[in-house]
Amino acid sequence: MRLRIEELTLVGTSRTVRFKPGMNAVIGSMSGGKTATVSCLRALLGAEVSVVPELRGRTASGTVLVGDRRFRIVRQLVSTPTAKVDIAEIGGQQEVWRLPATQLQAGYDQTFRNWWLSMLGLPRVRVPRAPTDETSPLIPVTISDYLMYCVLRQKEIDTSVFGTPDNTQKNIKRKYVFEILYGLYDPEAAGLRERLRKVTTELNALTADAATLERILETTAFASRALLEVQLQQTELELNEARQSDLALTADLADPSTVSLRQEIAESEVQLARMGEASSSEAVSVARLKELRDQLIAQSRRLTRALVAERLLNDFEFHTCPRCGAGVPERGDDDTCRLCLQPPPQVPAPSTLAAEQDRVIEQISETEDLIARSERRLEELKAAHSAQARRRAELGETLDRATATYITDQAERIRTVAARQARLEEHLGRINDALKVHDRLQGQGSRITELEREQEDLNERIAASRHSNTAVHERLDKLDGAFEAALRSFDAPRFDKQSGSRINRDTYMPIVDGRSFADLQSQGVEVLVNVAHVLAHQQVALSDDGIPLPNLLIIDGISSNVGHEGVDLERLRKMYSTLLEAATEHIDQLQIIVTDNDSPPIDGLHKALELSDADRLVPPTSTDDGDDVHTE
Repeated sequence: MRLRIEELTLVGTSRTVRFKPGMNAVIGSMSGGKTATVSCLRALLGAEVSVVPELRGRTASGTVLVGDRRFRIVRQLVSTPTAKVDIAEIGGQQEVWRLPATQLQAGYDQTFRNWWLSMLGLPRVRVPRAPTDETSPLIPVTISDYLMYCVLRQKEIDTSVFGTPDNTQKNIKRKYVFEILYGLYDPEAAGLRERLRKVTTELNALTADAATLERILETTAFASRALLEVQLQQTELELNEARQSDLALTADLADPSTVSLRQEIAESEVQLARMGEASSSEAVSVARLKELRDQLIAQSRRLTRALVAERLLNDFEFHTCPRCGAGVPERGDDDTCRLCLQPPPQVPAPSTLAAEQDRVIEQISETEDLIARSERRLEELKAAHSAQARRRAELGETLDRATATYITDQAERIRTVAARQARLEEHLGRINDALKVHDRLQGQGSRITELEREQEDLNERIAASRHSNTAVHERLDKLDGAFEAALRSFDAPRFDKQSGSRINRDTYMPIVDGRSFADLQSQGVEVLVNVAHVLAHQQVALSDDGIPLPNLLIIDGISSNVGHEGVDLERLRKMYSTLLEAATEHIDQLQIIVTDNDSPPIDGLHKALELSDADRLVPPTSTDDGDDVHTE
């Protein structure tokens, strides 16, 4: 994927750096700010912010070309993970983004560093923190990890490959990025690794649990399953005998005399229940009859009042108005009231009221007779209930005496049988619990065997997937060839032990004539090897669209420890020439930016920025009295 930096600006200052296609150089003294320039470029590319104090809190902006799309990026140089980064597309679709730097927040669908992964077409994957421990937590592969193969930093160029020996976590990420770029880490293999992770986690848990159970059993009397099964049979037989003895004691309690007593007690209790129900019903009947009697007496009294009123008040006439006291004149006729001149209401005749009075009195008498009979019945039921209750008590006492006599005679035997049965049941329970533990161990052993077979199969399939792809082998062979060619073009020192250079298929580290990077023991040679290494990756990626490495190479401190006289100077020229040739050959695809203390020893490359102690990356600002100070 083409990736080109076209411009870098420090907002609020006059510093603007313009880069061209091909090879660019940033030169200047060691305190001018070359490494700070590289740090600003990495920040624009989505890496973590790590800048000198003069740049902290400032804002960097720049223009980058990604494929065929051009973007303007503005980022504040702070390490705050939620600091916002502004992105605007120049031309094209003219899309605009405002994203948190590295930590996702509510309301945002991605971060700035994930935006870079999307723009560059780099896969977003999560890998185990420790490859040898499949149970370790998963961590993301970020744009900073991919940029390891694009940026050679000054503090690492002459000491290590991407600074990995002193940083285990970074070394792990380096290997994963290599596998992703060259197709060794594919989706199917990732799925196999995830399944292997789950299998390993379960296997470790089961193994630890089984070991714990075995240690517990070894310290008890239940360590032998065979002995437990023998004890189980013996205990079950003894428990069956104890239960038979208990049944015999129960049968002895079933004496005919006690059986008849229990039957009589049962019948007595039934009779008591019936008598109680009858008494309750009779009491309710008495209450209802008394209520009826009271109602009849009240009705009789009302009839008496009506008869008296008819007899005493029937012939009264009003000659004086009961309201105002004035005289009432003669008016109306025999069929109307003299006062209100309305026909008087029809009232029962005295004879009718008297007949009704006689009938109510007769009903009162009958009701009182019924009440008397019910009360006598209730007293009889209560007396019978009391007699039956005494009979029940007598029967209970008789049964208690008969049973107590038997229990007293058999008390020791009963205690012995009960204690033996309880002891055997408890022992049987312990044996069954121990057998369950053995069953669990056996089940765990079967599951552990099954998981171990699956784990072995997964490891074989993962290993096969790493080496079965022909295209991957071809890419790695091309990488070996490009690395060897770059070293020869640099005229790097060689070693006689084993000619030829390559990339180790296990560690993915460069090997020079059989020597590992750690065995080179020359910082100048290490610089040549590191530059040849990253250049070889770029050359292979340029010839293979299947390798998603961004086509940008930044080398900070290219001449570190190489030397500037004699053979060393010639090697430096050849290294510059090889880089310039690669950048020129792929001028539309590959951009190379190098920093050096001195001017390049060859011509043909673009000097993007020249710095010095007097003209540093961050221009000085003038105070009111005219003194120059550097802004922090």
